Amino acid sequence: MDFMEFIALLDAEAKRIGWSRKYFKQYVLIKYGKKSRYFLTDEQLWELYEYLKAKPTQKRIAIVKQKVGLKK
Repeated sequence: MDFMEFIALLDAEAKRIGWSRKYFKQYVLIKYGKKSRYFLTDEQLWELYEYLKAKPTQKRIAIVKQKVGLKK
């Protein structure tokens, strides 16, 4: 997998969990101190991917909240 394919994979994971591009960019800036994911090291990219992959989807969060009686 090349760099751009990996970036696309990160974008897909961010979309899956409901992150906007703006939020994604802010997260990268706060977490890594970089203005863009394009400036992350290979290790940082992999760490970010693993983090995103582990996050539940927004739909799953809503289902859990509904089951425990929390408002959306």
